[in-house]
Amino acid sequence: MAKATQTNQPKYERSVLVVDDDCDDLAMAGQAFHALSDDRWEVHLATDASEGLKELHHGKIQLVVLAVNSPVVDVGLLLGSYGPAQGNFKKVVLASPATEESRAASLAAGADLFLEKPISPEGLKSVFDQLCDLLDWKSAPGVKGVLHGVPLADLVQMECVGGNSSIIELFNEQPLGRIYIEQGLIVHAVCGDKSGERAFNTLFTLTGGTFELLEYEIPSERTINRTWEYLLGEALRLREELNQRAEAGKTGATGAEDAAGGPYGEATEMLICSPEGEELYSWQCANAAERIKLLQAIAERAEKLIPTLQLGRLDRVEVQMSDGRAILQPRTDRMIFVRVGNPAKA
Repeated sequence: MAKATQTNQPKYERSVLVVDDDCDDLAMAGQAFHALSDDRWEVHLATDASEGLKELHHGKIQLVVLAVNSPVVDVGLLLGSYGPAQGNFKKVVLASPATEESRAASLAAGADLFLEKPISPEGLKSVFDQLCDLLDWKSAPGVKGVLHGVPLADLVQMECVGGNSSIIELFNEQPLGRIYIEQGLIVHAVCGDKSGERAFNTLFTLTGGTFELLEYEIPSERTINRTWEYLLGEALRLREELNQRAEAGKTGATGAEDAAGGPYGEATEMLICSPEGEELYSWQCANAAERIKLLQAIAERAEKLIPTLQLGRLDRVEVQMSDGRAILQPRTDRMIFVRVGNPAKA
């Protein structure tokens, strides 16, 4: 009797490691990934980094998913423990809470993707889909998507980590701008009449719209020569800083209210510049040059006045206007101008 021929077909298509110190969430993620992959994923589970490192030696892990459940966790140190010496695999951070600061730190430390940690089965399904996209990602002209489904930071990073050459074009009914990536390096960006880092930072204020990957073509000029890690970290930090300034304007960080007796309205204008007057970012700022001159003048006056009066460090200046309030913050490393309108009357 002939012996049955044995095949050595691999049982799993993917081998994934999930690290989470919340045992309930860890078990839920493991069950979800098994079910959603139709048991095509081999899912290893670990409750801490050291246990996770041991799991890496049991097989060829293709993806490590790290859950960060506290804002005080050093994401860079955590990701560093899963460095290149441990193998070649994708790294994803699931953060709770998910802040722009933790996103910037994760991307700078080598994460291939940063996502908010889900709290429901529906959320895990969305995470699973994005993990599949990451594992199967291949840059190709014509690839399209929605920005709220694939954050711009993650899209840029996937292109850079892959060493791809492409153009990311952003739309919101009309073309908004382009980011040029050459062999994994960001070499140019345009947004309206802006170019270089100013354009790159402006594009990161988009919260919706669509993107399309275009075949790479040499740009008319090269306006960026920094690493993509720095550019992403700085763009996300600037966006978070502006969001905080706008929120301070809406809530009245000093407890003040406008002349009508209500809280401030929505932000209508924003600007960030260096102390030397270099415009780093602007949004709906029709006269950036005048705003910069005003910030520099306030900084110069404060430097002369405050040491004399011994009032301490100037934090900010608020100016009541007929249609709202302007908040100016002349800091030593950068200067910020935010204008907020009066709240809408019921």
